[in-house]
This record gives sequence, structure tokens and C-alpha cells, in this order.
Amino acid sequence: MLWLAMLGGAAVGAVLGGISTREREKQDKAVIRHQKEQAWQSYLYGKEHGDTQYGINKREAHYQLGEQTKALNQNMDLFADQYNTSLLAQAYATQDARIQTAGATGMSLAAEGASGTRGNEANEAIRAYATQGLERNIDIQNQQNAHTLKGTMQDANRTVTAINHERASWAPGGYRHELKESQDNYNLNMAELGQQDFDKRFEWATPTKLDYVTSIFGGASSGMNIGYGMWDMGRNLNSKSSPWQTPF
Repeated sequence: MLWLAMLGGAAVGAVLGGISTREREKQDKAVIRHQKEQAWQSYLYGKEHGDTQYGINKREAHYQLGEQTKALNQNMDLFADQYNTSLLAQAYATQDARIQTAGATGMSLAAEGASGTRGNEANEAIRAYATQGLERNIDIQNQQNAHTLKGTMQDANRTVTAINHERASWAPGGYRHELKESQDNYNLNMAELGQQDFDKRFEWATPTKLDYVTSIFGGASSGMNIGYGMWDMGRNLNSKSSPWQTPF
């Protein structure tokens, strides 16, 4: 009978519609759950990779800073040796110059005494100029030494400051460490935001009562059509096998 075939088809279709909705929910949630786990694992791998890179860069930076410190100390030791040698050479040269000036002055005075012209103003001026010139040269040399020492120490102090600043940048509170923390916080916030998105998608994947009603009625409608189609196919077959059989 037609109504029985259509009713049976509708019942089967309704059940299958409800089951289909439930299975689709399971599949969708399984996919979302997998994607959520993959996204979080990707974040963890990225965090681990970033920490490893930071550690490698930090060790390399400290090694380079150690080499710079070693080179600075060696250069300062070499400068000190050269500076002290230069001072010693200047001291000998100054002593020689003083002796030569004193000798020239003594010879000038002796010559004046032998010639009976002691107290000659011109000779006094010459001797005074030689003595003053020597002292001026010694003073200029001392100033040059002081400038050289001051400039070298300033350069060394700037280098030490730069090395300390770079070393401190990798420690808590340093700018490199703060950049790493900032990047880590950003990555974590974005990962948690993604997890929240997956949670919302998981929530949306849960069918509502209306979804079940729609799928059940849709399945029932399809089932009725299938039932009618099967009944109609059976009727056509029966009519072909028995031309005198009526549809009812």
C-alpha cells in the first residue's frame, strides 16, 4: 500500500536524518579537536625553536664579548708597555737635552770670562732663550703624553661600556631579553586566541534542536519520496507481469 510505503520511508528517513546529523557532529568536532591540538603543538614547537635560537645567539654573543674583552686587555697591555717605553726614552732625551743646554751655557759663560765680556746682555738673552726653549719643549711633550693617555683611556672606557651594555642586554631587564619576552608573550597571546577560536568553532559544531528537527523532517521527506518511488516501481513491475492487476 502506498501510504504504508511512504510512512515507512518517512520513518526510516527521519531516523537516518537524526543519525546523520549526530555523525556529522562527531566528525566535525573530531576535525576541530585535531586542528586545535595541531595548532597548540605548532606553538609549542615554535616556542622551543625560539628559545633554542635565543640560547645559541646568547652564547655566541657572550663568546664574542669575551674575545673583545681579551683583545682590549691585550691592546691596553701593549699600549702601557709602549707608553712607558716612550716615557723612558723621553726622560733620557730630556736629561741629555738638559746636560747639553747646561754645557752650552757653561761654555758660553767661560768664553765670556776668557774674553772679559762677562755680563753681556746679548749672550744672556741667548742662554735664557735656550733654557726656556728646552722647558717649553719638555712641557709640550708632557701635554702630548697626557693627551695620548687620556684619549686612549677614553676609547678603552667606551669599549668597556659597549661590552657591558651588550652583555647586560641578554640578562633580565636588558633590551634583548625584553624583546624576547615581548615576542614570547605575543606568540602566546596569538596561540591562546587561536585556541579560543577553535573552542568557539567546537561550540558551533554542536547541532541545535532546530538542526535536528530540520534534518529529521528532511530525512522524512526524502524517505517518503523513496517509499513512493519504491511503491511506484513495484506497481510498474506488477502491472507488467500481470496486466489485469490494479494498483489498489
